Amino acid sequence: MPRTGAADLAAVRFIDCARIAPEPWANGGGTTRTIACGPAPDDKRSAAQWRVSLARLDGPAKFSQFHGYDRTLLPLDDGAIELHSQDGELLARAGQPVHFSGDLHVCVNLPARPVDVLNVICKRGAYRARVSVAAHSLHVTPAATHLLVSLAGHWNVESALLRGFMLPPLNALWISGRPEELALRPSGPGAQLASIAIEAMPAEAGERRP
Repeated sequence: MPRTGAADLAAVRFIDCARIAPEPWANGGGTTRTIACGPAPDDKRSAAQWRVSLARLDGPAKFSQFHGYDRTLLPLDDGAIELHSQDGELLARAGQPVHFSGDLHVCVNLPARPVDVLNVICKRGAYRARVSVAAHSLHVTPAATHLLVSLAGHWNVESALLRGFMLPPLNALWISGRPEELALRPSGPGAQLASIAIEAMPAEAGERRP
């Protein structure tokens, strides 16, 4: 674990996703572990402005609707997941994020086994997310809010703050307000890393967005 001061600890959080208690879906179709979430809206009954979570799909299911939100889904396991909605069909595969509106009624067909997926939701017009997957060494300049999730293998993370830090599988870094560049390097073949950049949209952009 890298040495950090109190201010640094507020800016960089280390998350072991396996230690997060799973929450059952209301419809019983799966479970969710919330990795990180943004500020709650004034209406406390509504979802957070943004959320990153891991979900386990145990069988064919109907996703919950999130009116006014945009969604990104990334399968963690091999094999295709078919998403069906009134807008048509999406085919989600490991390493290939798919994007869709939370307003849609979405049903999912699965292979004959449980499947784990990474979910990102953002309040439309207020926040936006950019989700990408890396399998090779790269440099990342974090967004105002940035999450790095090791999907497979170990990743070495180097920056002005983090030196010699290793990110194990299904562990995450949640970085807030630290824009210094990160050097990310996999420890071996087969490693995969999800990079999730979450940015607040300017008020005028949000007002123009339908």
